[in-house]
Amino acid sequence: MNPTREDLIELGYLKPGDTYCKIPKRLRKVFLTESDLEYADRHGLTRQEMRDFKEEMMIEDEIIRDHRILAAQEKKDHFNSPQAHYFAW
Repeated sequence: MNPTREDLIELGYLKPGDTYCKIPKRLRKVFLTESDLEYADRHGLTRQEMRDFKEEMMIEDEIIRDHRILAAQEKKDHFNSPQAHYFAW
């Protein structure tokens, strides 16, 4: 799952006018626990499929975390703006 151009702009890796950007590579070490292996056996998944599934879940968690960080930053920027203090705007 690769991030889209809009995702990269939103996360700050790209500016709207940029055409090329080097995305920092995040190394993810995926370890399968015994419960993961039992789950894979119950559902007929191979170890590689289970490893891929866990990696996708890690990527989703990172995307959600990045979105929350951006939302908090935008909220902070809004409350620090003059419009937040002067109701006549």
